[in-house]
Amino acid sequence: MKKYRKYTFFLPRILLIATIILLIKISLSYPLNMAEKGTTTAITHVKYRTDAGEAGTLELPIKKPMPAPRTGISLTAEIEAEPGDAILVKSVFSPMKVFVNDELALEYGQPGRYPTFMNDPPTSSMFVSLPSKGGKLSLRIYYESPTQRSKISLPVIYLGTTGALLGKMFTKDAFVFIFSIVLILAGLFTFVITIGYVGRIPASNVFLRLGLTSTLAGMWGFGECDLSVLLFPYPVLLYAMSYLGLFLLVFSVLRFGLLVIQPKNRLPMLILLWFHGVSISSAVVLQLLGQVDFTRSLYWFQLIITLSFVVAVAFLLWEWLKNQNMVAKRFIPSIIVLFAFTIVGLINYHLNFIDILPVFYVGILAFMITLGFISGSYVQDSMKIAAKNELLEHQVQEINHQLEIQRMHYQRIADNESMIKAQRHDLRHQLTVLKVLYGQDDKEKFERYLDILNNKLPSEREPLLCENYAVSAIASHYAHMARLAGADVTVSLMVPQKLPAEVESDLCVIVGNLMENAAEACARMTGDERFVRVNSFLQYGILTIVVDNSFEGKLRKKDEGVYFSSKRDEEGIGLTSVATVAKKYNGNAHFEEKDGVFQASAYVRIA
Repeated sequence: MKKYRKYTFFLPRILLIATIILLIKISLSYPLNMAEKGTTTAITHVKYRTDAGEAGTLELPIKKPMPAPRTGISLTAEIEAEPGDAILVKSVFSPMKVFVNDELALEYGQPGRYPTFMNDPPTSSMFVSLPSKGGKLSLRIYYESPTQRSKISLPVIYLGTTGALLGKMFTKDAFVFIFSIVLILAGLFTFVITIGYVGRIPASNVFLRLGLTSTLAGMWGFGECDLSVLLFPYPVLLYAMSYLGLFLLVFSVLRFGLLVIQPKNRLPMLILLWFHGVSISSAVVLQLLGQVDFTRSLYWFQLIITLSFVVAVAFLLWEWLKNQNMVAKRFIPSIIVLFAFTIVGLINYHLNFIDILPVFYVGILAFMITLGFISGSYVQDSMKIAAKNELLEHQVQEINHQLEIQRMHYQRIADNESMIKAQRHDLRHQLTVLKVLYGQDDKEKFERYLDILNNKLPSEREPLLCENYAVSAIASHYAHMARLAGADVTVSLMVPQKLPAEVESDLCVIVGNLMENAAEACARMTGDERFVRVNSFLQYGILTIVVDNSFEGKLRKKDEGVYFSSKRDEEGIGLTSVATVAKKYNGNAHFEEKDGVFQASAYVRIA
């Protein structure tokens, strides 16, 4: 777990930063008072006449049914303007011309002014300057009904100074505008930061999904906000951001849920993902071919988004109640909140009973915060599992070292037994020869034969490298391995004979790992100057072990000084085990390379 301890601060920092940003955003959304820049007047009562001959009066805003696409409708009104006034007009997927005193003041959405794959111009809000003298003016706005909708949206027209009109838009849309930017920036920030951690903490991949979801939600809100097009006059880009953000948002949430929940039965979620993926791809292709705009595809997505939420809630309840999935339980409240606000938003989209977008973003805010906590829990749980696996791997390695010691011990016993059997067999023949030579009274041959037998006697066993048999055995094994690799090996170990079994086992792990790495490094060398030097000393109850060895090539390591394994693209398990064992006994380990020599040292308190 210590290996991942520095990463556990990642989640709290992200959540803290996100919370602070959200608090600042909300605070900035409610200023005490904007500077007085004049008042605005809403022009809501207008006369109208269509190209089909229909005429009368209207109260804006209104969605009016039209008999056919591109049917024209003129709105007229008499206004009283002050010097320096302007009007704020809006086109909702409709070509528009604005006339002041029968003179063309603005033209928008004409063919050639937007991409050919779009059947209708994107929504846009614009300021129209009025004559500088002001006074009584005749205003006429000519709209052409959209091709992708059966109704034309006729928004309210606002009159006032440019500053006052902009201030009104800030008052109306500042919350959504700022919140959308915060979501986009927070999402991108989370995405970029997480990329650096995915390789080291695979579970942090969930934050990539969280960042993507936040960015998509922000794109949708930013594209929908009227203030955006006034400050960022690229309506086609805002159109794409708005609809693609909405279409991809649910897909991203479903992918996030599948990753975090880890359900026993993935099929329902996979079907929903496949369904959404096909729908999104079809919508994009149809838009690019100029057959069906996103504005019309939206009706289909309103249906499948609603159905997806219903299926998702039912699926989460099943996972929680049937399979005892606690992550699904934590996911349910956020999905229900988002589902409720989405349904209200879809109803309002058609009925326009309130300005629902700020209210909907309250649901988005609650949803994103919940996802953040779920992501954090998922990453922490995954890190705990990774830490347990790492500990288990170290324990397995310790057991392997112990088994290796036992294997070498049993092998020596078996070799000795075989040698004794052979010597017993040979001894019979040798005694017979000696008996014959003695009977022949051939003293010279008798002595020569005794010399031959004496030379054939087995040499003394290999001396212990230290008083502790287990450590000596493991050191002898890897010293022999290094010598086979052509290395000059010197070993000077000072380890007490009697130690607790656990301490003895852990010392075998340290000595075994350091000497094994040294032997393998020498085996990989192509030059002749290969060496391994092993030393240790015991002072005041602290045992220090130092292993120096030659090596060739370039060693890879992290910024923290941790070396990568030469066998795989990750931290070396052997050196990590040495450091872990050393810290277990209030010690530490240090590794460095210098002039073709790798120096490894570890100290532990054993008394």
